[in-house]
Order: sequence, then C-alpha cells, then structure tokens
Amino acid sequence: MIARGKIKLNLEIYKTIIATTVRYANAKIPEEDWAEVYGLLYGYISGDDVIITEAIPFTHTKKKRHILKVEFDEEDYALAASIESEFYLKDPPQYIVGWYHSHPGIKLMLSQDDIKNQLAWQSNNPLAVALVFNHVRLLKQIEVPARKGDPVKQLHLDTGFLNFRLDDPNRGLEAAFHTIPFEFTDLKLDETLIRNAQEFVRWVTRAFPRGDEILKEYTRYINSTLQKLDEIYSGTESYLNTLIRKQESHRIPGVVESQSQEATKILDQGNGMINIFKIMKNYLEYKERDVLIPQIDTVLNNWDQRTENFMENFYKLAEKR
Repeated sequence: MIARGKIKLNLEIYKTIIATTVRYANAKIPEEDWAEVYGLLYGYISGDDVIITEAIPFTHTKKKRHILKVEFDEEDYALAASIESEFYLKDPPQYIVGWYHSHPGIKLMLSQDDIKNQLAWQSNNPLAVALVFNHVRLLKQIEVPARKGDPVKQLHLDTGFLNFRLDDPNRGLEAAFHTIPFEFTDLKLDETLIRNAQEFVRWVTRAFPRGDEILKEYTRYINSTLQKLDEIYSGTESYLNTLIRKQESHRIPGVVESQSQEATKILDQGNGMINIFKIMKNYLEYKERDVLIPQIDTVLNNWDQRTENFMENFYKLAEKR
C-alpha cells in the first residue's frame, strides 16, 4: 500500500523517544527485565503530513494480575484527553496524532496488541501513526530478525524507529500495516546525527535510572562527589597546617595551586553530570512528574548550594600563614 504523506518531527521529539524508552531497556538492566514503554504523540495534520510537536511518555511494562503487560489504563486515557484539551488551544490547534512505543531488542512491527491500540487511534484519526523504536537497532545498525536463526540485515543511517499505519482499519485485528516515511524538521539525517543519537543512548543508560531508582542514584552520586571535594579540601588544609608548623609556609601557594587542579577536575565532572541529570528529569513519565521533579530538584539544589563557592574558598587556603 502506498503511504499517505509523511511524518515530520524534530530533534527534541527524537530525544524524548530515546530517553523514555532506553530508561527501561539498556545495558545496565538484564535483558529479561527490559520493559516496553508507551507514550502519546501530539501535533496536527497538514495536508497528508503528520506534524509531531510533542511526545509525552505515559507508562511502561508493569505487573497486572500476575502478568507483565504494558497498556493504557483509564487514568492514562483521562490524562491524555486533559492534555489534548490544552494542546487544542494552541495555534494551530493540536491534538493526539498517534502514539509511540518500544520494542527493545525485537523486530520493528505491529504486534496483535499494537494493532488493537492502533485501531483505537486510527478510527478517530485516519492519519494517526504508530511509531516503534528499538535502541538495539540504533546502536548496532541492524534489523533484528523476527525469528531466531533468520538472517540479520545490516542497516545504514538508521534512527532505530519506524512509523506504521494500518492499511484498512475496517479489517480489525486482521488489518495489515505499512510504513510511513519521515523527515526531521531541524536537522539532517547523516552520520553525525546517528553518532550523537547513539551517544545519547549511552548517557541515558548512565544517568536516567528507571522508576524511583532515579532519586537514589542522583543522591548517591552527589553525596559521593561532595565527599571527594570535602576530602581534598580537608586533606589540603591539614597538609598546609603541617607546613606552617614546619615553618615551610612559602610552599603553601604551590600546594594550593597543585591541589586546585584536582579539585577543579572533580567539580567540573560533577557539574557535567548534574547538568545531564537536569536534562533527564524532563523525560520522566507524565504521571511521575508532580511527585519526582520537586524531589529531584531538592537533591540537585543541594549540589548547587554546596559547590557554589567551593573553589573560591579553596583558593583562600593559600592565605594561610
């Protein structure tokens, strides 16, 4: 079937899809614990093109009645409608134009459950899209075979996602599907984009833990790094006191300068990671945000307050005599 129009999205949409899906399926999580993620795509239709303006993550694989499953529940649908009412006030009016989900480590396609979901969206909007992402496909640039033993197809400049639409929704669960071409509105699909996307996967793996683990990990990292800074400060101060007792105060400026290089290195690394944490919190699932963002901000503000004047105070050690 010939696809109608194309999908248009920007870099931030792509980053949202990567961050929210890789958070629950990455190299730090055993593959048997990888979870799928569902989110909604908001935007508008221009001719036959779907213009995606925002991707909002909603849920991931959870245990329900002793079964691991990912699905939109009544609360999700209510929230989706509430968000849509806000988007509709924009110019041009915007609304749900489809959904996205992940197939971590498996072939990009629409399963029976996916077709069921797509039927719901496409019945309301014939151009609604289902975007499916697989981080393994992006990282390895291969098409994962549908069955074990089938040949692996090598890919080039692949973003890790495909867009699908049902051929004929009237066929219900028997409906076939086809892919829809896409384009980025604010960047070029080239080697640099793919390398940056792969690097972003690695940063998400490192700095965006799943669930409530995010608070524990951010707190652990900050406390550990602050301890390193405290140790280098107190260690330097103690050594300078020794120099004073030995009447070798002339060595103090050199020692402070030398140790300041190590302190600056630790501080810069910490600030770099904190900035990554601040970026990642924007990709929390919608229902997490009201609870987790204030808690994360408290943890990150602790770093900012503790380190604001650290180097200024460190250099003042050179004034000891």
